Amino acid sequence: MTDIELLAQRARRKAALAEAGLLTRPKAEAIRAIIDHTLLRTSAREEDIVRLCNEAAQEGFASVCVPLAWVPLAAQVLTGESVNVGTVAAFPLGAYPLELKLAEIEWAVANGAHEIDVVLHVGKLLDGKKEETLAEMEGFRAASQGRCLKVIVETPCLNDVQKVTVARLASQAKVDFIKTCTGFGGPASLYDVALLKSAAGDDVKIKASGGIRNEAQALAMMAVGADRIGTSQGLAILGKQETSLRSS
Repeated sequence: MTDIELLAQRARRKAALAEAGLLTRPKAEAIRAIIDHTLLRTSAREEDIVRLCNEAAQEGFASVCVPLAWVPLAAQVLTGESVNVGTVAAFPLGAYPLELKLAEIEWAVANGAHEIDVVLHVGKLLDGKKEETLAEMEGFRAASQGRCLKVIVETPCLNDVQKVTVARLASQAKVDFIKTCTGFGGPASLYDVALLKSAAGDDVKIKASGGIRNEAQALAMMAVGADRIGTSQGLAILGKQETSLRSS
């Protein structure tokens, strides 16, 4: 059995135990501190961004995640709060020239972003271009200027070998988080979170994002290794009424 097959076997077992409720889960109150409160809807307006930021501050979420153009507003609203301002780059496709991705990251940093979720050019990974994939992530790392960097790897598109490969490359590039997916290509899975966590080791954290809409899902993701939860349903996860419809 190869090391990747062994990692996959362990991840499947861990995911199955979590799905069955047989894996030790954190206490529910721990969820709020790791939520990235997300609004990436195309039609988002100023009042929606302000509401999102106020909700995050009130509930003690880790961050908000807003479209790039709304970063300055979010930074203004959250001045003096403990909530980080997060945004996305090359979202949702990732198939951008690297120079454009780096420009987006640099603009986000210059305008108040503390955290950047950037989509990897997954096509290069699928083509087996590991050196180019590593170079891209190293470029992200440099452009982020020490800010929290989360690389979105779009796990629904990858096989196990590619998932393990990208996790190890992310560790080599010293990124802060691997993020499972944008949600546009499919939801996050317990198996993918468990596999990425095992493959990346202790140096890289895991953000589960895509289709996480209730407390049970969030706790299961945490049980298999998720260090952050990206969701548009943060209030619903806490058992509160959502104030608006948002994309996941």
